[in-house]
Amino acid sequence: MKLFCTMVFAVLMGTIVSAQQKNPTTTKEIQDKIKQAQQQLDKLTPEQKKMMEQMGMSTTAPSLPTGITDADVKTAVGGDAFSVPSKNATLIAAIPKITLTAATLPSYIKSLNDYIQKGLADDARFNGEHAYNYFKNNKCDAQMIGNEAIGFWSMGYPAIATYMTGKACTDNVADADLLSNFAAILSMGGAPHKAIPLLEYLSKLYPDNTTILNNLGQAWFYLGETDKANAQLDKVVKAFAYHPQANYTQCLIQQQKGNTAKAIEKMKNSLAYSFSPDKINMLRKLGYKIKGSDMRIPFRPDPNPLGLQNFKRPDVPASYTDELRLSADWDAFQKQINEKSMQLAKDLLPYQQAAAKNAEQAYKKFNNKTAKEINGMKSGMVSSENMYRTVAEKNLEEMDKDGGAGYRLKKTIATIDSLRKDFQAKDDAQRKKIEKQSSIMATQETELAKKGENMGYDNCVVQEKYSEWMYATYNKQLEEAYKNYLHQFYLKISEELYWKQFMEDAPTFEATKIAAKKEWLTALGNTRYISTNKYGNCTPQQKKTSSYKLADFDDMHCAFNSTLDFIVYKQVIACGKMHVEFDAGKLNGNFDFKSDNTGKDRFVKGTLEATVIDKSVSAGKGPLQVGASVKAGMGMEFSSRGIEDVYATGGASVKAGSNTVSDPSGVVNDPSVNITVSGRMSLISGNMTGAISGFGK
Repeated sequence: MKLFCTMVFAVLMGTIVSAQQKNPTTTKEIQDKIKQAQQQLDKLTPEQKKMMEQMGMSTTAPSLPTGITDADVKTAVGGDAFSVPSKNATLIAAIPKITLTAATLPSYIKSLNDYIQKGLADDARFNGEHAYNYFKNNKCDAQMIGNEAIGFWSMGYPAIATYMTGKACTDNVADADLLSNFAAILSMGGAPHKAIPLLEYLSKLYPDNTTILNNLGQAWFYLGETDKANAQLDKVVKAFAYHPQANYTQCLIQQQKGNTAKAIEKMKNSLAYSFSPDKINMLRKLGYKIKGSDMRIPFRPDPNPLGLQNFKRPDVPASYTDELRLSADWDAFQKQINEKSMQLAKDLLPYQQAAAKNAEQAYKKFNNKTAKEINGMKSGMVSSENMYRTVAEKNLEEMDKDGGAGYRLKKTIATIDSLRKDFQAKDDAQRKKIEKQSSIMATQETELAKKGENMGYDNCVVQEKYSEWMYATYNKQLEEAYKNYLHQFYLKISEELYWKQFMEDAPTFEATKIAAKKEWLTALGNTRYISTNKYGNCTPQQKKTSSYKLADFDDMHCAFNSTLDFIVYKQVIACGKMHVEFDAGKLNGNFDFKSDNTGKDRFVKGTLEATVIDKSVSAGKGPLQVGASVKAGMGMEFSSRGIEDVYATGGASVKAGSNTVSDPSGVVNDPSVNITVSGRMSLISGNMTGAISGFGK
């Protein structure tokens, strides 16, 4: 049992990692993929191979059929993601001439299931039936089976998902969520003509539901009826201006019409709410240069990362008397900063050594290799792409531009340097001037007096005047500059930490956090006033001891964790990095499946929305809608590359476990939020990039 679960986990994880790589566009690239897959299969132990064979899974990678051309490959992986389908007269003519009612709906669902049965390949139909029966026999209701189907869909098994969703609709034909998901799956699976009667029926029941309107618009778009599609999508964007899929499709329509400016506007609206590489590429294709502000901040930043704001400087003196009184606190402050900085340097050492070792290994690997050999080695490397890397890189790049955090920090440093430089230039002359003005002249005729000599000066008088000059001219201005400097430095560190958590692996990010702590301490230690005690102690006794205690840093963890619970497995996403968790208690020998090896089942693009508000209290007005103010939950946008974005939705605050979720713009107020969803889920169809074998007839 344990080995079985391990094998299923390994196979599915391999599917996810593979899905996140660039789609092959030529026969050579497909052959390379097949070769890499076979190399991985060859590494399995005999016991593992035997177990896979018992599960009905081949240990030989499928070969590419003869006669396949590069054009066939491009069509198989979805063609141009930015193209507008030609009008499909055959499918338009095949739209069922029926107006559904509650009475006729069950028979139509049956006809759709018959269509699916005939269209699916034998193995896909067998696996779909096997999965459906497993959940049915384990007392899962229709809604739960529908959610499980979405789980298969999101992992790249559209045929199984279609079969299960159709059966779930038969079990509960009155569930609007199931019917909406079924229609979206049919549309994206290659049968939009079959989905239209169902969507029109739902649209009459819920006329303002943006999910249904979008799915209906996408179905017409897949059929090449762009005017009908645009009419429905216009209703969607009027209800929610930043609807990701509606804006995306309208961009393609506007591009086809030659309206470049309008196409850019639509794609920017789509990108503002939900990120995907396709949207970035489309805007580049349209000639628009992406800015960090065009992309939604994935999750609300921690307002006080590492507890930087917990560090309080000692009171700042405003006079010479204050300076003597507070000097012990400042001495203690700087001593503790030095001690803590030294400890951080020790903590950073193992990470630096590991980085140096990795660099050495990389050098040995690439040393004496030709450029062609190096490129070949790079192409063979498999590296999972973080979904928010592009957003992070763009925002980090803009930090040093005019107005960015790095730029603002440089300006504050320049102000401080200017004040210090001015002080250095004028200090000596000012001291001599004060000494001369405070000289004690002889009161009687002496040889010294005749020569114009003075009798010296009173140190305390000079000290007082010098301090007054220093605080009025420099220290007070420096203190304001220091405050601004620390504020800007804090903003810069906070922003860098926020974006780097989406780019770096766990060990590297730990080292980044340690380095940030050292930088913060160094900045704090460099903000002491300029001492004016040049002429001795002329005030009451100094404070000899200090009770000052430097704060400690807080731990900083990933600010956002989301979990979509599909029972069979959980998709867990933490700051853009996704992994899958399996519950061995839910997997046994009665449940197994394998992917379609015909090469015809292809993954499609879409969005999953899940609500964490109970259906009975979430208005109940049809399927979940993106941006609907009465809903709250989370969504997931995916494509053939895998998961592309995860975002919070809704304007109502709800409880998920012990955390709170809110904010309709897709950000989370609580930086430690962990959303777990296993309730209502809605598929929101997007640009179709593939179809299920046997559909579209």
